[in-house]
This record gives sequence, C-alpha cells and structure tokens, in this order.
Amino acid sequence: MEYSKEIDIRECELVYPPKEDTFLLLECLTLSPGKKVLEMGCGTGLISCHIAAAGGVLTAADINPWAVECTRSNLQRNSLQGAVVESDLFAEVGGAFDLLVFNPPYLAAEEEGMLEKAWAGGATGLDVLAPFLEEADEHLLPEGRILLLLSSEMELEGLEALLSKFSHRRLGARRYFFEELWVEELHTP
Repeated sequence: MEYSKEIDIRECELVYPPKEDTFLLLECLTLSPGKKVLEMGCGTGLISCHIAAAGGVLTAADINPWAVECTRSNLQRNSLQGAVVESDLFAEVGGAFDLLVFNPPYLAAEEEGMLEKAWAGGATGLDVLAPFLEEADEHLLPEGRILLLLSSEMELEGLEALLSKFSHRRLGARRYFFEELWVEELHTP
C-alpha cells in the first residue's frame, strides 16, 4: 500500500511518531476492501488510516491511552471509520480478523514510561512479540495472515523459534543505520 499524502496525520505528544519502520510496514501492506483488519500498536494511526481508506473494516488497538486518542482524532480528521480500543495486546480485543498488522516494540531495552513502550521490547527485544504470537492465531479467520515489522536488533535465535509455528515469508527489507528492518508475512499452517 502506498503512503497517501491525501491522508492528514497529526503527531501527538507521548505517541510514537511515524518513522522508517512505519513506512516500510505500510509499503508491504496489501489489502482487499471489506477485510477485517486489526492494527495492534496503532500509535498515531497512520497505518490505521490507510487501512480504513483502502476499505478495510478496521479495529485499532494500543496500550498507550494517548495513542488511542491520537488514532481516533486522525481517523476523524480524515473522515474514516474504525473502532479504536485501549488494550494490552489482545486483552480488550474481541473477534477474529483476516489480517493482523503489528510493528511491535523490538529494541532490546526495558521501558521506563508510556512512550518507551512503543520501542522497548525487553532484554531480547521479544518481550511483547512473544505473547502476541502465542495468542495471534486465536484471532485469525481461516486463511488469515499476520504482517510484522521485525528488526536485526531482536535476539534472532529466539525470533526464529517464535516464527517456527507459522509459515512465513519476507516481503520487504531495508538497512537503517545500525539495524536491518524487514516485514514478515505469517500464516498458520
């Protein structure tokens, strides 16, 4: 999906702004109208707005209450529809989806505040991704898929173990400064 300058996104205080990882994930996103989509960790709502604009039936979730409000505001600003919920992963998210989209916190760091939860993935960079993947298949419709943004900064052996229960393929990759970022598409076998 191409980034549309037609969509007006405003950044919000205490919310992770769109960066290279966000744009790479958006670039690898494909969607047919009418598909049920969950964006986990919606941040400002840039990807959520593009999903809604493409005709996806959107649910957006974030643990950060400021991100929830920021996504709602950006959807409204662009006259787009979608449900937005404050949720720690799937805790407040019901139902099943054709597509789960997630740019998880992946840096090997411990979070200190709400904003840091957007990038701090614990000691291995997998502390948020692991529980997400444990529960993800329960929220996928038949033939559903998962789109993940991943980083070479994650503990790669542990990452490969997490991905091993899915069939998966790399959709796109870029090298930025000290890391490689890539988007992986996952399916349940």
